[in-house]
Amino acid sequence: MQSTIYEILLKGLLLGFSTGQLCLLTCTPVYLPFLLTEKRSIYKSFLKVMEISAGRFFSYLTFGALAGFTGSKISTINRSLFTSIAYVLLSVFLLLSIFRIVNNEKKCHIPKITRFTKSAFLLGVLTGLNFCPSFLIALSSAINLGGIIDGISLFTGFFLGTSAFLIPLAFIGGLSKISKIKVFAKYASIIVAVFFLYKGSIGLYHLYQNHQLIKNSRVIEAFSPGKELTVLTDKKNFLYFVSLKDSLKKNHNGEIHLHIVKNRDDIETSNLSSILFIDALLLKNESYKEKLDKNNYFSIEAQYPISKMLPFLKKFAFKSTNPLLFEFKKTDDARKTFEKKQAEFYNEKKQK
Repeated sequence: MQSTIYEILLKGLLLGFSTGQLCLLTCTPVYLPFLLTEKRSIYKSFLKVMEISAGRFFSYLTFGALAGFTGSKISTINRSLFTSIAYVLLSVFLLLSIFRIVNNEKKCHIPKITRFTKSAFLLGVLTGLNFCPSFLIALSSAINLGGIIDGISLFTGFFLGTSAFLIPLAFIGGLSKISKIKVFAKYASIIVAVFFLYKGSIGLYHLYQNHQLIKNSRVIEAFSPGKELTVLTDKKNFLYFVSLKDSLKKNHNGEIHLHIVKNRDDIETSNLSSILFIDALLLKNESYKEKLDKNNYFSIEAQYPISKMLPFLKKFAFKSTNPLLFEFKKTDDARKTFEKKQAEFYNEKKQK
């Protein structure tokens, strides 16, 4: 049964009440210094809080409509990017606000560029863009509802619920008449601005690093259609790797080559495929490992369960900026059992 607008509004209101404390913890370090840096009466502080709330309400309605309209597609929005940009803009707003207030107190000329910092509405918009825990819970709920009206209704209720926790800040704003409180608030604003600038800059830097990593990385699939594969094994383990080659053939439509290495000191790598399945025993030769620095390869310890390896390779692809090296290692118990059986096999062979 579909929920009515009133039910959705009530749901948003209860959500706002239940997460309002988180909202208070997130926003108080920003709002309080802003309210205390200029001398205001409780009434004027209340009006500023209402102006901030109007800015928050604008951001919430915008995201509520977007969440309801796009549904699950909004999950593709890079939340880190939004939050990082909001942090940087917020820090710029606070720093310019302090610059404007200090100049005003000294009767100096106030640059036009700083005049927008008088707008508590804009401060509300910027804090409303922040993907804090409370906001994300509301956003997820709006996505699940679907529909523009439903999204707006939920965020309207959410706004009313969270605002109940922010309105008391107006009474604290009345302390701005005390000169020492104003001085303290200015320094607090600078500290908060520097903190948000740091967080935003770090966030943007990490996003840039991730972008570069994605741009320079390649996707490597073991069973990419038509791709040639090479199975490379030491003569001691050739029975296992012949079995591996046969299993690969059942899951792959490209050519699969098998090379049995008899002399580990003289291995030709120039004609090998771009994806290799290599006996881990061969990789104990360091000079050989150096020859493979341009190949993608899976290092496999003999007797590693093939039935476990193949489903894994079919399910997952690998993304890397460097040639791939992925290891399939047996557990210690399996390794000891295999080594014991191998020793028994060669002892019996010598006796014959």
